[in-house]
Amino acid sequence: MIKKIFKNDYFLTFIVEFIVLISGLLVYKFAAKLPEVNDFSEYAICRRTISFIHPLLILGLGVGIPRYIAFSTENKSTNSEGSYFISGLIIVISVLIPSMIIINIFKSEFAFLFFGDKNFEYLISFLNILVVGMIFHSIAYGYLRGRLYMGYANFLQFINLGIIPLLIFFIFNNIKDVLLYTGLGWILISIIFNLLIIIKVKWNKSEIKSSAKDLLIFGIQRVPGDLVLAGFLALPAYFTAHIVSDNLTTAGYVAFSMSLLNMAGATFGPICLILLPKASRAIANKDYHLLKTYVKNITILTLVATSFGMIIIEIFANKFIDLYLGNIYDELVLCVRITIIASIGYTVYISLRSILDAYYVKAVNTKNIIISFLFFIAFSLFYYIWIDYKVILYSFVLAMLILGSLTYYETKKVLKEFSKVKL
Repeated sequence: MIKKIFKNDYFLTFIVEFIVLISGLLVYKFAAKLPEVNDFSEYAICRRTISFIHPLLILGLGVGIPRYIAFSTENKSTNSEGSYFISGLIIVISVLIPSMIIINIFKSEFAFLFFGDKNFEYLISFLNILVVGMIFHSIAYGYLRGRLYMGYANFLQFINLGIIPLLIFFIFNNIKDVLLYTGLGWILISIIFNLLIIIKVKWNKSEIKSSAKDLLIFGIQRVPGDLVLAGFLALPAYFTAHIVSDNLTTAGYVAFSMSLLNMAGATFGPICLILLPKASRAIANKDYHLLKTYVKNITILTLVATSFGMIIIEIFANKFIDLYLGNIYDELVLCVRITIIASIGYTVYISLRSILDAYYVKAVNTKNIIISFLFFIAFSLFYYIWIDYKVILYSFVLAMLILGSLTYYETKKVLKEFSKVKL
């Protein structure tokens, strides 16, 4: 049965996401070889900061656009897919322009917030460019995903996240150039895809307002959850930057560990990416048995694969770091070994969250994320007893395991409720 579910779209998407994963690993290897001492840490924290800012500015449209486009293809009484796409573009442009202006005006303050030192304000302009590129990437990708045009969606993902970051490192050997041209590359490719979609789709001016309303009602209530999740993955490095005075070295190790965890989640990203539109269609068609099959097989696959991967990393972390970065940093190895335990909870969340987003307009995932995050903050207070940054990492691990458990519990509730729906 697993073979039946993971054919075609899933297989192609897994291949592309695997390539993106390898690319993500390689860029950190190249970042470690940049000439300046702090270049690796600056790059690692910048990449983590993009993930932190992105959810705040996209207003949940990364989920809302594919969901409503998928529903519109199955239910002709809804607004057209083109109207949802155009509305999404209008929304993000309206948010991006003032946000970028504000961030540029308060460069020093944002530099202190993200890097723990106002002297890093020169990185803020590059962050703006990177974020703009990723926002437009997400809008185009969301449309293609909602239509299940996974060939085009995977091509966009392959170019922007697989090829461009590597290509930039081959051309440039300066952290400023690497960040600048990576962002410009993302913007160029994403704008091309968005323009091609605009040319292709049919939309109705009279539907723009109602489409925007649907997207905002669905998306805005997910912003706190998206932002908190981004904070989950970014705050351990930010906290470390503020409490460990070693010029970002340890904070860079923590940021790298979080990026590895994010890559582990990305391994299961194809499930989430395709499951949202497919689950939305199953729900629209009231196909309970198909939805139940998705949940059962995906849960088993996620737990088995993640457990195996976690054990391998725990055993061979030092060899992996040596092979990857060309040197063994004991503190980095320790950070990786602690953080990777969280992969069990994180991958369950990644794999099953689309079921909850497809079934509910209310933001159930947001509730689960906030509950878990509050546990993270509470556990982190023990730092003031032990005065060791690793308390932050252990707190993060416990909170992520709670998130995975809550996601699974809510998914089982969906199946129970959906089984009672009359066909």
